[in-house]
Amino acid sequence: MKSSFSRAFYIVIGFIFSHKITSAIILSAVAGITAAVIIVTSILQAPASVATSSNDSTVDTNNESSVTTSSEDDVSSEEITSSEEEITSSEEAPSSSQQTTTSSKVETVTPVTPANPNTDFQYNSNMSYDNNVFLDALKYTGYKTDPAMWGSYGNYVLCSQKRGRGWLSNITYDDYGRASGYETTANGLPDIHYFEQKGLVCASYAAYVYFNYLPNVAGIDTSMLPKADNPVLANDWYKAAKKWVELGYSRFINFTANDNGSIYQDLKLTVNEEIPIGSLIFLTNWYNRTDWSTHVSIYAGKVNGYHWVTHVGNENGPELCAIERMNRLPHPQWMLAIVTPPSNIRFAPELEVTVKDDNGKPMKDVEISVKDSKGTVTSLGKTNADGKVSKAGLSYAKYEVIQKTPSGYTCSDSTKTVNLTTKDNSLNKISFVNKKETKKSESSSESKTTESKDEAVEDSSETEKTE
Repeated sequence: MKSSFSRAFYIVIGFIFSHKITSAIILSAVAGITAAVIIVTSILQAPASVATSSNDSTVDTNNESSVTTSSEDDVSSEEITSSEEEITSSEEAPSSSQQTTTSSKVETVTPVTPANPNTDFQYNSNMSYDNNVFLDALKYTGYKTDPAMWGSYGNYVLCSQKRGRGWLSNITYDDYGRASGYETTANGLPDIHYFEQKGLVCASYAAYVYFNYLPNVAGIDTSMLPKADNPVLANDWYKAAKKWVELGYSRFINFTANDNGSIYQDLKLTVNEEIPIGSLIFLTNWYNRTDWSTHVSIYAGKVNGYHWVTHVGNENGPELCAIERMNRLPHPQWMLAIVTPPSNIRFAPELEVTVKDDNGKPMKDVEISVKDSKGTVTSLGKTNADGKVSKAGLSYAKYEVIQKTPSGYTCSDSTKTVNLTTKDNSLNKISFVNKKETKKSESSSESKTTESKDEAVEDSSETEKTE
């Protein structure tokens, strides 16, 4: 067998030299074959789009044990139109053989109807982009806020520039998922020093915000919410968010997204309603779009044409970033789902006023109002049959609570000062006690009438004696 192969080899070599086939021709043939392979590979790796539906669950056939290491790679000006693009952290999704995709340039997400829907979805919040508990959570990590961070079209601050401006904290990206985000100090506060040593990923940052900062710093109870099985995996957070929806705490928001199939253009996000601050924004791999989350961030508001989120952006650590630029290199992401913050949690204070008489009986139809530091008076309405009236969505501040004392009653203090805080899940309570007036004027008039009658009787008696 070996001699047959040797004989064949020498025959081929002899043929080549006898026909004077040069090495240049051979190299040209090899180059042609290589070019063909590259073209075919490029076609096969072209991004495939999928119209995602949040009620289509992805079967986890992978053994998720680690988070993909993300790095801020240098990208030449020939590859992208901008000198630098925003970076987003990501984790590995299942292989393409485990997922099904269809081609489309415009993505539409169909929301899931909650099993126990909360129809009003009042988020107990009047949070603004520059004044909310989620921005406070970012600042708590050491991030320095600046008016310039809310960039507008044309002056977006790119990721490397943020560190140069001194905005970023000392927390970086965690390559190994060593911090869960739940770690606390001996005083029960978020262990920022530990995060600075170990780093965070996008998912563990979300865990830090929702299950560490909110309850331990802001005093907002989130214990009723299902947690991610693994707090360092974005897709586990996506599964937990779906449970929030199933329980009726949250819901999905419809949106469309389009970048014309190019990672060199800003994403155009269209939402038919205002996204509540604190919503979870889930993204998936731009090249292989499925119902599998590779990134999670927390919505911070729409400012200057951008939808902003707080998240961990690789080496930048916790930062502020725009969704519209998350489809850029080197780790392009695509919008997957928007899950509203739980409606059973107060993210801004609620004031509850109770009015009773001196016997402890609830008083109905008592008018209550509040006055802020600017002197603006806002009516809370009238107390109900239980003697209560409340108002949600106020700001954390001091107020004067004013009771219009009912006729026939007195109150030693009909105006009280209250400082609305996050204590007791931001439910602040105050009460008034009214005492029924004693009828002094009626008693005095009755005594005077009696005295007059007595005097009249005495006068008549004296007159009779005289006669």
